Amino acid sequence: MKELSEWLAANTPLEPEVNKFVELFAQERMRLLGDKTIAQFVARLQRDPKEAMNLHQHLAPPETWLFRYVAAFEVLRDELQKRDRSHVIHVASLGCATGSEPFSIAAAALSCGLTASQIRILALDYSEEHLAFSRTGRASALAQRTPIPNWASPFLRPTTQGQLQLDPQGLSMIDFMRGDLSTWKPDRMFDFVFCRNVAIYFNETTKKRLGKLLSEITKPNGLLFLGHADSMILADTDMRRSEVDHAFVFSKHEKTRQQRTSDAFMKASDPAIMPVVRSTPAHPAPSKPTAGTKQVTSVVSPAMAPMDLFTKAQIAADSGNMLVAERALLELLAVKPAEIEAHALFGCVQMAQNKFTEAERSFTKVVYLDPLNSLALLSLAALADLRSDAKSAERFRDRAARTVVEKRID
Repeated sequence: MKELSEWLAANTPLEPEVNKFVELFAQERMRLLGDKTIAQFVARLQRDPKEAMNLHQHLAPPETWLFRYVAAFEVLRDELQKRDRSHVIHVASLGCATGSEPFSIAAAALSCGLTASQIRILALDYSEEHLAFSRTGRASALAQRTPIPNWASPFLRPTTQGQLQLDPQGLSMIDFMRGDLSTWKPDRMFDFVFCRNVAIYFNETTKKRLGKLLSEITKPNGLLFLGHADSMILADTDMRRSEVDHAFVFSKHEKTRQQRTSDAFMKASDPAIMPVVRSTPAHPAPSKPTAGTKQVTSVVSPAMAPMDLFTKAQIAADSGNMLVAERALLELLAVKPAEIEAHALFGCVQMAQNKFTEAERSFTKVVYLDPLNSLALLSLAALADLRSDAKSAERFRDRAARTVVEKRID
């Protein structure tokens, strides 16, 4: 696969770690096309733009679900309710994958009484396949991983196939567009920009360009929403993080929006946003309490099984609740100190809180336990970049790139 890796590095803006996702896809394409060797397939990629685009579309998995980091959508709703409706509100969902993020934005807008003439949502993705699915307005069962807020449930109706269908009024707010974030040049600025958990797939050059681009296209009074491990791309910009740790929201204002974001956080923690629609319940329903008894629910049960703790931490992290995730992981690692996935998730949680020294220790433990863990190696490379240690960063990236070959040998 060396020749394919070299072609990918020269012709795509993605990190080497992402390349392993296309190995099986490339082998299947070779079988269908009759290419006997990687060299023949690479030669085809060089002369056939359609085949090259087809491969590029499969480089990064469309990892997305509805209302990921629900506090971000509470902040968005709070802002939408205060905006001047005599002007069209423009929102961008960059790297929208199969549509869960723009659907969530549209549901938030509908819950605020906005119409398609008052708000436009640009949903940008590189993959035509992803966009074709997004245009149906359907969210698969896999997109229903976290609670659907009560205010959103009227606009996301269950189908007989287990999907959720976005209200037609919400779908009419969205403009789907194919675009490559490594070269995209928008013709406008946006009131709200969502680009969450996309930067992690890019190489360093593209990350720096993306950080600058996101700062430039966010209006002076606008907000930028990122993923929990994305904030480092804004290091050389004038964007600053707000006071809401659970929303990962940035603005150009020096003055923080402490009261407003505090209110949004309280909404995100309120029982009113607990789920009305879920794909499957995480646990069986508890038995009803007997008369005169009181049910008490602890944050982390002392008797909780290790895997339950990991699931709790994962859900908390995906929802932006890093403190709950951290507590669950500490309890889990006290019982199972060699749990690789727990250390890896702990590193991501620590990075989200800007605890870079602690994150480095966590990812170093992962690599000690699993020398071929490419996620940990790439995370260590990113942390080395933050220390301006280019030599170590390059060494970690080289190791991550080699993990694909080494795992195949094993």
